[in-house]
Amino acid sequence: MTIRITRRLALAALATPALSRAASAQSARSTRIVVPYPPGGTTDLTARLIAPRAAELLGQSWVIENRSGANGAVGADTVARSAADGTTFLYSNEVLTVLPFVQRNVPFDLQADFTPIARTVAIPYVIVGGTALAPRSLDQLLTAIRTRPDGFSFAGSSLGSVGQLATAAIWQKLNVTTTFVSYRGTGPAMNDLVSGAVSLFIAPLGPSMPLIRDGRLRAYGVLSAVRQRVLPEVPTMVEAGFADMVLDGWTGIWGPKGLAADIVARVNAQVNQAAMEPAVNARMADLGLTPLAESPDAFARHIAAEIPRNQALVAAARIQPE
Repeated sequence: MTIRITRRLALAALATPALSRAASAQSARSTRIVVPYPPGGTTDLTARLIAPRAAELLGQSWVIENRSGANGAVGADTVARSAADGTTFLYSNEVLTVLPFVQRNVPFDLQADFTPIARTVAIPYVIVGGTALAPRSLDQLLTAIRTRPDGFSFAGSSLGSVGQLATAAIWQKLNVTTTFVSYRGTGPAMNDLVSGAVSLFIAPLGPSMPLIRDGRLRAYGVLSAVRQRVLPEVPTMVEAGFADMVLDGWTGIWGPKGLAADIVARVNAQVNQAAMEPAVNARMADLGLTPLAESPDAFARHIAAEIPRNQALVAAARIQPE
């Protein structure tokens, strides 16, 4: 699925001659924003919230391209193999820091093959289930899983997702194993959850909220340190006795390796500004999302810290690469 976002502004008068020439050359061609998941998930949702305003600020034509497959590796590899000319970017999420530990033959190295530009959104997670499930509270749900694990199945948006790590942590805590079904993105997983094909999903809060508000899903617990403003009645996993289960996700934007510093700085500034626009900020807040405004260096440091942490989580959960 491709949506074209077009808006041109005359930036030449505001930039130095060298930067003006670079901006003009870049804006003359469409810029691809590759989202490596299907439409409907949080990564896709936040890309479509930020991209229109960022494209406007940059005076460019941005094309969002959903290129899913291999738990995000297909789209990411497309960008890794692209020219570092400012016309192709990757908009993805934290799964990239986990993928090498849960999936065999990942064709790229996140730190060596990409240029980090900005981490854009922090994403809380929530345990959701169909309204036909018998448990009505988090305590009831955990008791039911402990006593009858074969009666429950968990969906996952991809291998290596926060949801998979959290599901494995619950299994460890309860000393059980249930069915885990990995999907190609949050959207397909959510569709099967609503239809009853799977019973539970530790899902990003953003795409879960409309279904919770419509009464099509029940929220059992959140994985954040404190209760979420948009779900004040839903307890945290910490309150349920899972003191170390505070996990969240995030989205960010990368370029191919070797991307020029001036392009990195310009895109970083405009993506950060777009994420903080009042209308975008309000929409994110309504979904329980937190927009971020980080430097490329801060984003790189965050990635460097998460990789060994996630490797340890995968090892502790005894998740085997597939």
